[in-house]
Amino acid sequence: MRLSLRKAALFASALAIVPVVLLSRARGSDHADTPAIAKTPGADLTDVFIFPSPNPATPNNVVLVMCVHPLIPGVTAATPAPVFDPNVLYQFKIDNTGDFVEDKVIQAKFVGSDSNQKVQISFGTPTKLGTVTQQLSPDSVQGVYNQKFTTSNGMTVFAGPREDPFFFDLAQFLTILPDRASPLGSSFTNTSGSTVSTAPADPDMPMAGAFRTPGQAKDFLKGLNVLAIVVELPKSQLIGSGNGKINVWCTTSL
Repeated sequence: MRLSLRKAALFASALAIVPVVLLSRARGSDHADTPAIAKTPGADLTDVFIFPSPNPATPNNVVLVMCVHPLIPGVTAATPAPVFDPNVLYQFKIDNTGDFVEDKVIQAKFVGSDSNQKVQISFGTPTKLGTVTQQLSPDSVQGVYNQKFTTSNGMTVFAGPREDPFFFDLAQFLTILPDRASPLGSSFTNTSGSTVSTAPADPDMPMAGAFRTPGQAKDFLKGLNVLAIVVELPKSQLIGSGNGKINVWCTTSL
């Protein structure tokens, strides 16, 4: 069963003011926004989340979520989700001193190209910074795609398909900005069998500033999935000698 990340995202927003972990700014989600990105979906970052653990048994833990590979149709036994790109190094980068330079990294690397894909997790101080990346020594415990596991240092990890938590009314967006194009083509059939139009009636019409009335927005991403990397660990492992605030961002490196 696919567990929705929507509740987790709402939970993160509600708890953004909690001290120790501060989410100061959130930017818009990205889904195959350029032809080059659409051709390499395994490296396409969509959303990043960080929030206190919702589990009452682990109140001092924090959860980090990285979503990649957007626009995956309904996942069933007959139509399984794609696996992670084994050529990509996925990284959570953590700045705990306020200089916007990574002090810690959590890295995920995948071995194999089928449903038995192995998950390698590395955690520590990065050996390379910025746009230059290098995989750290992986933890001695390897996981398996779509199965939760615990590393030797106590991190709980899951890597597999999940419902896309981002809400986006693409049809109305294309009404407002008709020159934009969808990587899915002119229409898309979701898992409920409904055909969703992704193109404006007149692609040459000028930009319009109209929005739908409250409550009438239509979620284009409903029924579509992403690949999610979810890591839970104690907050103390991320906080340095600063004021308890951290900056978190994610990268994918080919």
